[in-house]
Amino acid sequence: MASPPDAAELSQAAFLLRLSARPVILAGGGVARAGAEEQLARVAEVLDAPVITTWNGKGTLPDAHPLAAGALFGRPEAGRLLESADTVFALGTTLDPGPGSPQLDLPAQMIQIDADRAQLGRRYPVRLGIEADIREALTGILTALEAPNPLKGAADRTSLAPDERTGPGRAAELRQAAIRRAEESGPAQMAALAAIRRALPADATILHRNPASAPWFFPFFEVAGPGTWVLAEEGSQFPVAEAAAAAGGAPGPLVCFCDEDELIPHLKELEGLEEPGDLTFVVFTDRSDEGMESALAAAASEAGLSVVATSGQEALAKALSREVAHPSHSIVEADLTWDAGPE
Repeated sequence: MASPPDAAELSQAAFLLRLSARPVILAGGGVARAGAEEQLARVAEVLDAPVITTWNGKGTLPDAHPLAAGALFGRPEAGRLLESADTVFALGTTLDPGPGSPQLDLPAQMIQIDADRAQLGRRYPVRLGIEADIREALTGILTALEAPNPLKGAADRTSLAPDERTGPGRAAELRQAAIRRAEESGPAQMAALAAIRRALPADATILHRNPASAPWFFPFFEVAGPGTWVLAEEGSQFPVAEAAAAAGGAPGPLVCFCDEDELIPHLKELEGLEEPGDLTFVVFTDRSDEGMESALAAAASEAGLSVVATSGQEALAKALSREVAHPSHSIVEADLTWDAGPE
């Protein structure tokens, strides 16, 4: 457990953030682990700062929030926004954009907060590194930011061009540029994401465990906010038990996108769950051998379960809409392929 935040360090962070004209917040999985989603949103609003999240930080700020730039860390568009900032405020992230991503030319003024001291300045130099619980630290910084400002006017944002002056404008520009490029490189994949999103209620909780579709889902699948996107536990091997546990605190139906080989050995667990609940498992397969029963359908039949087989995005959307509306467990097999991630 992290030590209580140092009051002097929080005051210094607030001081630096007050003077920032183009701040950008980078939020990682540590924000969700600390339960600091509400504090993140409020700090972003006070600073008028776009919020980029890592894949682990996805959902910490609702995609509909005007300052949400998306889970786009590692994408070139996010790199350009971070490099154009005068302050990067990194929260609960290792700042690792993933394999193949170039080292960023980040501003000298980096403020980093993490519960793990070893992460502070590990990947990029920091002006101020604070070891602390992120929720407590953001609460303290927010208190300082919302206090009367004796330095009002020191950071003159009116001298900036309008598109640089507004956080929502910068966030929207990043999102739109990333989406345009993804739609050019993978129109079918982006259309499938849109169809799946339309088929699910806003309060549906997503548990994603499918590596093939991850490069598309994580950056571009829209989520309603905290609690509606569940990151698979590192090293976990039991999607049924994990989905059942996540469904216990979910505001609506839970949909788990997982691998066929991962789900098949645990189908008996699905049959044996005590609570009816509303768990829908979606498995993406390539059913190129027409007329042959899939391995998933065969295994489900042996377990006394049935599989709804679909082909194409519209059929999948209809099946999802129907299945999540019923208070029962279901398995949907989707004949959809996910090529390499968007360029």
